[in-house]
Amino acid sequence: MVTKKLLRSFLLGTFCCFSLAPLFAQNTPSYGTWGFDSIRPSATQAAPESDPTDYQQIYSILITMANRWNAHDLDGFLDAYWKSPELLIVVDGEQMRGWADFSTTYRRGYSNDKVADMGTLLPERIQIQMVTPDVAVALDWWTLQQPRRKVLGTTTATLRKFAEGWKIVVCHTSFVEP
Repeated sequence: MVTKKLLRSFLLGTFCCFSLAPLFAQNTPSYGTWGFDSIRPSATQAAPESDPTDYQQIYSILITMANRWNAHDLDGFLDAYWKSPELLIVVDGEQMRGWADFSTTYRRGYSNDKVADMGTLLPERIQIQMVTPDVAVALDWWTLQQPRRKVLGTTTATLRKFAEGWKIVVCHTSFVEP
């Protein structure tokens, strides 16, 4: 496997008249660096209500989802997801492929006579990492208090930036009932 260091050495040796280091640096995402953490903010992290950076836009989407869930507004909750046949949702091993399948499943599970079963969703921690300028990964730890049970969960979402804004394109949720 060719490493970046080996490739850089080869290219710099071959084309010694100019440096490619700045080109490599600007195209390399900072993997492993969480640019936003709702519990342990960094010194450079902006407050959620300040500059609407990509981190803040994504954070706002996730908080709005929780607020819409708590208001029993399923349409508002589902609005954060990509309305495409390519949407992939995995909930504790069960796959839902495409917006239509996902939307139908949730609407069936929380129909008008079951809307109270939605309960109250409390985000505990949200972390966001930019992968590229138009792709991000968000981790969300949460508690859901429903009428007959309490659920602790973690969601990993891949978001993509479209002309209309950030949308969840892949989502995996795992949960336990303590």
